[in-house]
Amino acid sequence: MSGFNNFKVLGAAAAISLLAGCSGGGSASLTPKPISVGSASHRVPFVLKLLGARGPNAVALHHYKSFDACPANGPIKYVSDYNNNVVDLFVGKFAGQAPCGRITSEINSPWGLYVEPRTHDLYVANDGGKNILVFHRGQTSPYNTYTDPTGQDPVDVTVARDGTVIASNLVRENLQENGSISTWVGGPNGGTFVGNFATANGGEGQFVTVQKDGTVFFDDLIGNTANGALFYLSCPGGACGPQTQVAGVSFTLPGGLESNDNDDLLANDGLGFADTFKLPNPNPKTFPVTGIPTGMAINKLDHHWFVADGLNNDAAEYLYPGGKLVGTIQGNPDGGTFGIAVDPGHTR
Repeated sequence: MSGFNNFKVLGAAAAISLLAGCSGGGSASLTPKPISVGSASHRVPFVLKLLGARGPNAVALHHYKSFDACPANGPIKYVSDYNNNVVDLFVGKFAGQAPCGRITSEINSPWGLYVEPRTHDLYVANDGGKNILVFHRGQTSPYNTYTDPTGQDPVDVTVARDGTVIASNLVRENLQENGSISTWVGGPNGGTFVGNFATANGGEGQFVTVQKDGTVFFDDLIGNTANGALFYLSCPGGACGPQTQVAGVSFTLPGGLESNDNDDLLANDGLGFADTFKLPNPNPKTFPVTGIPTGMAINKLDHHWFVADGLNNDAAEYLYPGGKLVGTIQGNPDGGTFGIAVDPGHTR
């Protein structure tokens, strides 16, 4: 891992300028001010507030019922709506279609999503519920729940090859700790909690991915600003070791992380780009995406890249690695589209 240095550096000033224009106050100053851990506003980073995010446990803007009319096999896309406490399901290429299914049971401010390819289960980082919910494909009620007893606001979740469940957290519920990583040995009845590991730089945790060799990558927000850092570590059996910041890397509005079949690191760049890093080469291949991308997913069967666009409250599908837009689907009214995942196909 010593070769991870000199990654592309992104300027925070450009993102702040962009967000100022998007917020309807182009002349207003959006220069962030660091806030103390005890501040209630710490629960939703200012960059997400600008994208329309409402705080965890806020009353949903609209009330939806669960249903599942999706096919028993074939690709399914999941899109989380943070504001409306909903995870929507879509079939077919994105082309403005309505959802074929909807999950609302126990959903409270859902953020990052992950589909475990071996079981086709959906994992939901349930920010408002302070837990990770797990759903069988075709089911609208969770069959398993992972909870960190230290009380965390999870942002994203992934599962390692050894079955370890790994979540990245924005902040501890009592606001006495900033970002962290939580781990469990996967299993029924919430598995076995292993530990909570604070971010080395005190940043607010964002997205996480794990590669075939067990290397875990996560990004975070530094000091409630738009600036983000990238770290790697190892968590065999959930016992996480030291965190190492990737030298020279900074993101503006750090977004979703994934890995392709070659274990290239895939990253959403909040300035509107999709980046593929063939490590240790520090120079990514890049294609543009619309809006401000938050969550991301990759379909490793047909090589399509999916983006949750928090700015435009929609989700987009792109060819990968070419970057041609396939289509989009619109989010729910007043929604907060922040997470996305894909199940390449499964027969139930």
